[in-house]
Amino acid sequence: MATGKVKWFDASKGYGFIRPDDGSPDVFVHLSEVLKVKLPHLRPDVPIAYTLEVEGGKRSAKELSPASASATSTPLSGMRDDPLTDFTDEFEKERGLRQA
Repeated sequence: MATGKVKWFDASKGYGFIRPDDGSPDVFVHLSEVLKVKLPHLRPDVPIAYTLEVEGGKRSAKELSPASASATSTPLSGMRDDPLTDFTDEFEKERGLRQA
């Protein structure tokens, strides 16, 4: 699996980008991939592991997972014991479904 750090992600837009650790071009990540694995909110610089898919010259991230702390220098700050609850809270706040 490839690893990188979240460059930016906006749930209201439904996408974001990952900056690969190997210095290759940024990788597109769609909200549907985040929802599949119920990751917590993807904040900038959060380490992430993914499978790179190249289709029609476009690079996108599939099969997302939190990167191990040993593989990256930035910890997964803000993650709670229950990632589903964390993801749900953050997603609903971003979509305006829940107050902060």
